Amino acid sequence: MGYLIVAILKLSGLIPLRWAQRLGLGVGWLMTRFRNRSREVARRNLQMVYPQMDSAEREQLWRETLRQTGMVSMEMGVLWGGSQAKGLALVREVHNVEVLQQALSANKGVLFCVPHLGNWEVLNHYITTQTEVLAMYRPAKNAVLNRWMLSSRGKTGIRLVPTTSTGVKEMFRAIKAGEFVGILPDQEPKPRSGVFAPFMGVEALTPKLCHELLQRSDAVALFGFTQRLPNGEGFDIHFIKPDDAIYDPDPAVSATALNAAIEACVEHAPEQYQWTYKRFKRRPGDGKNPYKGIG
Repeated sequence: MGYLIVAILKLSGLIPLRWAQRLGLGVGWLMTRFRNRSREVARRNLQMVYPQMDSAEREQLWRETLRQTGMVSMEMGVLWGGSQAKGLALVREVHNVEVLQQALSANKGVLFCVPHLGNWEVLNHYITTQTEVLAMYRPAKNAVLNRWMLSSRGKTGIRLVPTTSTGVKEMFRAIKAGEFVGILPDQEPKPRSGVFAPFMGVEALTPKLCHELLQRSDAVALFGFTQRLPNGEGFDIHFIKPDDAIYDPDPAVSATALNAAIEACVEHAPEQYQWTYKRFKRRPGDGKNPYKGIG
C-alpha cells in the first residue's frame, strides 16, 4: 500500500497545482456524498465551534471544508515531489514579514507554531530560505510513505525530529541554543502532556510542550500559516505575533494564549482549517467523547 500511495503522490507531483487542486475538489465532493469518518468529524466539530451559526450557513462551511481537505491531499504530491524552487513559485504574497524579521533579529531561539491551516507544507519551502529550521513531525504509520515523506521534506534543508522522547529532547536542546524550531501546536496530546484551555469556545486538551519550551529558554514565539488562493493561483503566507500571555508561567494561561493565536489564524480562512481532526476527543472531568459512534 505504501508504494501505491507514494506512486500516486509522485504522479500528482508532475502536474500543475491547478490540476492537482481540481482532482482534490473531486475527492472533497466524494467525501460529502459517502459517509466517512472525516466527513462526520468535520460536521461535529463545526457544530461545536459555531453553535450560533445558521444551519444552512454551517452546512455550506462544512461542504467547503471537505473541498479544501480534498485539495490538501492532492497538493502533497506537488509540494513533496517538486523542488524547493517549484514550491517557492507557489507563494504569491508574504503578510507581516516584519514579524518574522523581528523574531529572527532578536538573537534568541524562536518557537515557530504552525496550525493545520491552508497547506502547512508550503511554509517549509519558504521559511528554510530565511533561516535554518528544526521541526517536529509525526511519523507516518506506513514505513515506505514515511521514508519518502522525510526525504522529500528534507530537500529544503529542514531538519526533522519525530514526536518521541528523543525528538522532544532535541527540541529543547535546539531552542536553548538559540535555534529556530517549528511545531504543530493544535494536535491533542496525551492527558499528562496537556492542559485544558478554550479553543473556539470549546475546552480543548492543549499541549504543554510549547509552554515548556518557552519557559526553559528565552525564546520568542511566532505563528505562521498559509492561505490557499482561489483558482490554483497559489498561496499567501501570514505571520502573527501572539499575545505576551503565551510566556506566562501558568501553563493554563499560556495555553489559552496559544489557542487564541491559533484562532486568529483560523479567522482568516476557517474553511481551510483541519476540522476533520478529532480535536475535542478528551473532555474535562467525565465529559463524553463527542465523536462516539463516528469511528
